[in-house]
Amino acid sequence: MPPEPTSPDGPPRLVVAEEAWEDVRPTAAILRVALTADRFFSDRAVLEKAEELRRLVTSLSARGVPADAVSLEGATLDVASGLFTRSSSVTYRVRILVKDVERVADVIDAIAESKRATLSGVEWEYRSASRAPSPMLGECAARALAKAHALAAALSVKVVRIRSVREEELSDRGPVASHLPYGGPQSALLKSRSSVASELGGLELAPTKKVGLRVHLECEVAEA
Repeated sequence: MPPEPTSPDGPPRLVVAEEAWEDVRPTAAILRVALTADRFFSDRAVLEKAEELRRLVTSLSARGVPADAVSLEGATLDVASGLFTRSSSVTYRVRILVKDVERVADVIDAIAESKRATLSGVEWEYRSASRAPSPMLGECAARALAKAHALAAALSVKVVRIRSVREEELSDRGPVASHLPYGGPQSALLKSRSSVASELGGLELAPTKKVGLRVHLECEVAEA
């Protein structure tokens, strides 16, 4: 980009930008589960009062997932006759936050143990590009400065000083929510396996995502 014309704000400027990308692995996962129960509870103690939910929480705790990682997002009443009776069922929508992605398969094991639970989807969380490691930021800045000097030399000017530096976060905007290829625990695949965790051992369960940074340099230039 050629130097901008002289303006009342100061001498000519040269504005350049460079970017760098890298593949990152998820830092956490959110599993969403639909769990059918026989009784409806509307208060905050539902995770303790509903037997099916309590069993799921206990099974997750045995696998290293704390109870506070499980939360209730809502519930749907199944009222076939138009009236809610003791024979009516309720489907709880459960959210499980897994901060250690290596435990995702273990969590699926716990869900599979519940005959009344269905895994509806997995959402992966990634660190922000703004928290990228310093080598990536340094690479961007070094390449941008080298470009500024090269352009300045080609235009028979020189970089006097850097007036400003701006960092911009980039993303490939790929999907962060996905459905596991084997479906929910009601599938024949899960029924035929004693342990999902053992079967998935060594497989790339969590998808990587590209994150990037762009560094903008505004340089003051003068005649060489």
